[in-house]
Amino acid sequence: MATALYKLVYGNARYKGREELKEIEGVKAFFINDPSRAWNEVRELSQVDLDMSGTIDPDELAVLRSKTLRLSSQDKMMEILSTHPNMLKRIQHLSSLM
Repeated sequence: MATALYKLVYGNARYKGREELKEIEGVKAFFINDPSRAWNEVRELSQVDLDMSGTIDPDELAVLRSKTLRLSSQDKMMEILSTHPNMLKRIQHLSSLM
């Protein structure tokens, strides 16, 4: 499940230009994450993917489980205003279920 979320974020990061983001503005509510913030989330999640394999394996989840997350003030504000938590927090919660 964690790898699936990682791949969804990476897939949304393909929307690069402002024009592409404007085209999907009306349907962003149907996305798992915000495509306009996807590159930031990819950077955050790449810290979890220690072997850079493109997947998050059980060993990496164990490391994440014991890690204290530090979010920027911008990420904290976005999380308050968002309907979903930060993707890194979601994956950390999944790691605690194992």
